[in-house]
Amino acid sequence: MSPLVKLLIVIALGVGLYFFASSSFFDVTEFEVKGNVYYSEDEILTMGNCKTGGNIFWGSGCGDIKKRLEKDAYMEKVKVKRILPDKISIELTERTQIAAVVYGENYVVVDAGGTVLRKTEAEPELTLIYGLTISKLEVGQLIEAEQKVLLRQTLEMLDIMSKSDMYFKKIEISDAGVKAYVLDYLICKGTPQSIMKAMEEGNLQKVVKGLFDINIERGTIKVSGEEYISFDPTLD
Repeated sequence: MSPLVKLLIVIALGVGLYFFASSSFFDVTEFEVKGNVYYSEDEILTMGNCKTGGNIFWGSGCGDIKKRLEKDAYMEKVKVKRILPDKISIELTERTQIAAVVYGENYVVVDAGGTVLRKTEAEPELTLIYGLTISKLEVGQLIEAEQKVLLRQTLEMLDIMSKSDMYFKKIEISDAGVKAYVLDYLICKGTPQSIMKAMEEGNLQKVVKGLFDINIERGTIKVSGEEYISFDPTLD
């Protein structure tokens, strides 16, 4: 077989593959969304401007979908891949909102790492953080405050809270430490480090449960640096 014939065969095969790949057999008919929590599937598809009907190889816009979704602060990782012959899979890793920093009459929603996810005028159903003097605030960027160390420690404390059988309605930050409100009139007082350790060991949860068991919902739970927990029926 001559080189020319071989070349013509290769060209013919290439043209055949091109037309086969361009056929309606490879038109996108479905999008699959995985890993979304904050946003619904319909919201993800709208944000990504995902449309069926395009060719899966060169008409699906996978790269553009990925770029659009990555612009949202909630998106930590975005993977968009083709599943032949006609499906596009969108796999997401979202940042988890953990608290809202009170900023004037607004609320700044952040994740455990301090990334600003959104700003809102409506009070979110999250732990509220009071007492910070914010120095930098931009959606998609790390929040910065004058109380840098206390902010970082408080977010670490809330991350542990989210993995424990505990919930704080709000947290007040001051130079003396933090006041974490289990209820409106039941306060846990101490440093973020001492409260974290008490939660990790389960001791704080035991104290709170013991108080609830005897219908006590008012007072101050003091967590000391010596890993000692005491209760004062008055508000401190």
